[in-house]
Amino acid sequence: MQNRPGASFELGEVVELYPFRPPYPEAVFAHLAALAPRRDAVLDIGCGPGKVSRPLTRSFASVVAVDPSQNMIALGQTLPDGRAPNLHWINGFAEDAPMDGWSFDLTVAAASIHWMQLDRLFPRLRAHAAPGHVFAAVSGDDAFEPPWDSEWKSFLAKWVMEVTGRPFEPRWPDAIAGNFGGHVDVAGREFFAAPFSQSVDDFIKCQHSRDTWAYSKLGNRTAAFDAELAALLAPHAVDGQLAYTVRTLVTWGRIRPE
Repeated sequence: MQNRPGASFELGEVVELYPFRPPYPEAVFAHLAALAPRRDAVLDIGCGPGKVSRPLTRSFASVVAVDPSQNMIALGQTLPDGRAPNLHWINGFAEDAPMDGWSFDLTVAAASIHWMQLDRLFPRLRAHAAPGHVFAAVSGDDAFEPPWDSEWKSFLAKWVMEVTGRPFEPRWPDAIAGNFGGHVDVAGREFFAAPFSQSVDDFIKCQHSRDTWAYSKLGNRTAAFDAELAALLAPHAVDGQLAYTVRTLVTWGRIRPE
């Protein structure tokens, strides 16, 4: 199980820290709703605890949220709108989760598309697409060019190599500049930004909710990771709080016909 990419999101140690991640800017949800040709049904794939699907329950008649981690779904059900009557949670992979009878106006993949098998995924999405269906990817829930940006990038370069043995890549290419493996005709991209603040301790906890920095992957290097990051951030905190901007990219388009 743990050899599968993204399997750390099924671990309780990662799930319990997920609420320390910054929210997406509110304007993201209004934009997603405006992209849909209708507001009958939206599909959120790789939904995690419903960071996108829960807010969209206020705009769509039905929201289907799919994730392979039952622990993420359980967390989402405890959060605001997590038990909204129009929200339907499905435990499974987007490539093969049961969605019989559903037809979607909009499909959203938020910080998840890079975990999926695109050649399997998009034919399935096409099969459940309502007329005029729009596919949208959402990316970016971290600090955007914060005052500690140069030190942060150096820190990431060091620790990504230490943990993964690979060079640090600042962005996932499919989410930023690609056409999702040739399956999507991209129609537009737009950034949305909002201010956010959290304590240094919470910022560090947030990092451990990310796959690369899960406690199980850092192992006995966790204390050194935390101490080095705390020392980096301390000069930028005011009364223990870090203030920064969250900038989120929405990329959308139409799934290409077979």
